[in-house]
Amino acid sequence: MEAQGNMPHLYPAHYKVMMDKLNEQRQLDQFTDITLIVDGHQFRAHKAVLAACRHISLLQFMV
Repeated sequence: MEAQGNMPHLYPAHYKVMMDKLNEQRQLDQFTDITLIVDGHQFRAHKAVLAACRHISLLQFMV
Protein backbone atom coordinates (compact mmCIF):
# COMPACT_ATOMS: atom_id res chain seq x y z
CA MET A 1 0.00 0.00 0.00
CA GLU A 2 2.86 2.38 0.66
CA ALA A 3 3.78 2.49 -3.04
CA GLN A 4 0.33 3.81 -3.92
CA GLY A 5 1.03 6.98 -1.95
CA ASN A 6 3.78 7.80 -4.46
CA MET A 7 1.57 7.40 -7.53
CA PRO A 8 0.70 11.12 -7.99
CA HIS A 9 4.41 11.89 -8.13
CA LEU A 10 4.98 9.28 -10.85
CA TYR A 11 2.13 10.35 -13.13
CA PRO A 12 1.21 13.97 -12.37
CA ALA A 13 -0.19 14.62 -15.85
CA HIS A 14 -2.59 11.69 -15.55
CA TYR A 15 -3.99 12.95 -12.26
CA LYS A 16 -4.49 16.46 -13.66
CA VAL A 17 -6.31 15.10 -16.72
CA MET A 18 -8.48 12.89 -14.51
CA MET A 19 -9.42 15.74 -12.18
CA ASP A 20 -10.05 18.08 -15.11
CA LYS A 21 -12.40 15.51 -16.68
CA LEU A 22 -14.24 14.94 -13.39
CA ASN A 23 -14.67 18.71 -12.99
CA GLU A 24 -15.93 19.00 -16.57
CA GLN A 25 -18.47 16.25 -15.91
CA ARG A 26 -19.57 18.07 -12.75
CA GLN A 27 -19.99 21.36 -14.60
CA LEU A 28 -22.11 19.61 -17.26
CA ASP A 29 -24.06 17.84 -14.49
CA GLN A 30 -22.95 14.48 -15.85
CA PHE A 31 -22.80 11.61 -13.38
CA THR A 32 -23.30 13.90 -10.38
CA ASP A 33 -25.17 12.05 -7.67
CA ILE A 34 -25.40 14.44 -4.74
CA THR A 35 -26.38 18.06 -4.15
CA LEU A 36 -24.74 20.03 -1.35
CA ILE A 37 -26.66 23.06 -0.13
CA VAL A 38 -24.65 25.81 1.57
CA ASP A 39 -26.30 29.10 2.54
CA GLY A 40 -29.06 28.41 0.01
CA HIS A 41 -26.62 27.74 -2.86
CA GLN A 42 -26.73 24.32 -4.50
CA PHE A 43 -23.57 22.51 -5.59
CA ARG A 44 -23.80 19.30 -7.61
CA ALA A 45 -21.00 16.82 -6.90
CA HIS A 46 -19.74 13.27 -7.31
CA LYS A 47 -20.09 11.20 -4.12
CA ALA A 48 -16.98 9.21 -5.04
CA VAL A 49 -14.85 12.38 -5.28
CA LEU A 50 -16.20 13.70 -1.98
CA ALA A 51 -15.54 10.36 -0.30
CA ALA A 52 -12.02 10.21 -1.69
CA CYS A 53 -11.30 13.72 -0.35
CA ARG A 54 -13.10 13.37 2.96
CA HIS A 55 -9.86 13.65 4.96
CA ILE A 56 -9.39 17.15 3.51
CA SER A 57 -13.03 18.15 4.11
CA LEU A 58 -12.97 16.96 7.71
CA LEU A 59 -9.94 19.12 8.45
CA GLN A 60 -11.99 22.24 7.60
CA PHE A 61 -14.39 21.47 10.44
CA MET A 62 -11.65 20.85 12.99
CA VAL A 63 -10.46 24.47 13.08
